[in-house]
Amino acid sequence: MTRKEPLQKYLHQFKPRPTVGISAIILLLASASISSAQIQSQFGQELLQRRQEEPAAFEPKLTVDYQAGNVFNNHLEFGLSIDPNTSSLAGRENPQLQGMINQAGVNLQGTLPLGKRFGLKLQYQPQLENYIGEDGQLNEFDAFTDVFLTELSFRPTPALPPLSVSHQLQRLDRKDDTYDSLQRQIGFRLGKLLEYNFRIRHFDDDRIRREDFLLVGSTSHQASARVQLGFLRNVLGRLEYSIERESYENNLNTLVLGIAGIKPGESRTDMRHFASAKWIEVPTNRLVLQEEFNLFLSNSDADFYDFSSIEVAIGAFFKIKGESWARLRLSRLNLDFNGRRVFSGGAENRVDDQTHLNFRLNWQLHNHLALLADYQLINNNTNEKAEIFDFLNYTNNIVSLTIQATY
Repeated sequence: MTRKEPLQKYLHQFKPRPTVGISAIILLLASASISSAQIQSQFGQELLQRRQEEPAAFEPKLTVDYQAGNVFNNHLEFGLSIDPNTSSLAGRENPQLQGMINQAGVNLQGTLPLGKRFGLKLQYQPQLENYIGEDGQLNEFDAFTDVFLTELSFRPTPALPPLSVSHQLQRLDRKDDTYDSLQRQIGFRLGKLLEYNFRIRHFDDDRIRREDFLLVGSTSHQASARVQLGFLRNVLGRLEYSIERESYENNLNTLVLGIAGIKPGESRTDMRHFASAKWIEVPTNRLVLQEEFNLFLSNSDADFYDFSSIEVAIGAFFKIKGESWARLRLSRLNLDFNGRRVFSGGAENRVDDQTHLNFRLNWQLHNHLALLADYQLINNNTNEKAEIFDFLNYTNNIVSLTIQATY
């Protein structure tokens, strides 16, 4: 009996509540969408700036950023988790959540030279989030997050990239204690060429059996390599590859284990590969054009969590005036959940097609004050025809407006 067979047998024998029965599928879609969002390149402004010589030694520097903004999202459920044992949202027929997130935060960052070859970077970034919508039922997601980073760098000569070792702590506290967690990361980096990160995520309550992998701890190892090649005068090529191995804790209930085909006592481990190729052109001193190809593969010892994605994208960055700029990105993403067949009459392979549109505007209001507006559109269509999968055909609109002050 394969791991796919227990899934079909389990769903035929058990008719779950609507919220619980589709939670694992929502998680998979959310995981894939989040992965895609994370690999979107940040390009433009740095390519239009004149390259400066690396200083012979680290220089003291202190910056303070204040941010306050609002985000409207008509599909807040992607990336979140609803615990049926504690959440007031449990048992909803419609999984869609629509609401507003009010955000306010500070980013304190400083660099301290330690002699000619060493430098110490310290960063502290607290942020408050307030969720509004669904008749007040989103309040349980209200959160306080703070990140503390310490990084020690060594640069033997200005011609060589610095070698850095870092330690980062990230604490998440939501109004519902179910989500409270601590994430610790230790990293090693050689400039922007090579990077390795070891990350542990631990929930305060790791005894209760959860119904979602987003609510259990995990341990991951990730390594990345990047290279940049110059062609002609105004053309750049960028290649990137990363590999990640993530293992999850096993405090999950029998429903999730049965759907995923995981035997009691076993745990889930994913191996993920990401490759990216970008072609960047700078035709004028105000315009940057980029074409890119991204490939993402996730292989799990639980076949239910295998998927792959291929994305092609084009983008343009335009420098308006001074520090003001605009950026547009359009992409097409194909998600293939390899061999996943939930029902005997369903599609042999579940395949989703996504279209992404992102427009971002940064308008410099003052030397230290900027207004950032961002709009994202994600349209998803699946080949699954069963009525239970109708929620996979959706349009996600995300609009944000942020005021940022930098000193």
